[in-house]
Amino acid sequence: MTLVELAERKSDGLLVRLLWDPDRDQIVLRYRDRSTGDEFLTDVPNDRALVAFEHPNVYRPLAVAA
Repeated sequence: MTLVELAERKSDGLLVRLLWDPDRDQIVLRYRDRSTGDEFLTDVPNDRALVAFEHPNVYRPLAVAA
């Protein structure tokens, strides 16, 4: 999978990246909080890419119970 970076923002150890997967024509959101170790990677609706970039926790995947 080759991802193309569309946007990135960093602030106080928080990194949010908006990526595009051209093979699937799909927007992907990557979130990493270096201070807590919290991170996730998830597909987001292409038409909601900017909202996901500005408010990544809205698109946080639900935890899967073990």
